[in-house]
Amino acid sequence: MRRELVINWAEGHERVKAAIGEKVKNPFEIMDSEKGWSYVTFYEVTADPASVLYNVGRLEEAASKNGYFLPWEIMREHNKVVVTAYSDMPSPSAQLYGLHSLLLAYEQQYKSTDKHPLNGFYGKMGGFYDRPEKGRVLVIYAPCDEALLEVMSAMEGLVAKVSVPGVRFEMHLANGLSAIPRLLQGFDDPEYRQSGSPYYRITDPNKFGLLLEQAKNDYHHYLFMRDIRA
Repeated sequence: MRRELVINWAEGHERVKAAIGEKVKNPFEIMDSEKGWSYVTFYEVTADPASVLYNVGRLEEAASKNGYFLPWEIMREHNKVVVTAYSDMPSPSAQLYGLHSLLLAYEQQYKSTDKHPLNGFYGKMGGFYDRPEKGRVLVIYAPCDEALLEVMSAMEGLVAKVSVPGVRFEMHLANGLSAIPRLLQGFDDPEYRQSGSPYYRITDPNKFGLLLEQAKNDYHHYLFMRDIRA
């Protein structure tokens, strides 16, 4: 079975989408795109979104059950790979074009589920940065750590090989809900970690709930082949 790349393009990225469809070769000729997120899935047609997307409700349940303390184990389960595209000239469109080129290369190499069973992923591309020099990002999630490490290893190889003139890539691993650790007392304190406590207190439960709602709202934007063909 084969995977297919599906992109739910943001309205502010339509110029990049059109230029790709017209096979524009120089991304710096594309008029600047706006801020926003385009959502990406790379799965086979039979993929069940419920088994792929991270269960944000589990974080909510764990917090409620533990008196608004979160266990380290559940936080460790939710990581992401971040690929940032920078450009020689400040051009969000060129940066997005570069990330799309990276995605196409990934699709071509890892579309077979038989040869690469763990290389499916979902994510989003773009960002809300006001300064183009900060680049645009591709944020990648996978259903488990094993799959995410496979995707990360594969993407590392492509970042070194995919060439888009005037665009360069960097990548790193980060916590999937990057804003939440800032709400956890002691999360960035090595001494707290060494104390052996398996829990972190949520310092602002209201903001924590809001961040989870925002994460849940993201899920409506992911398109899967089974939904498109229904």
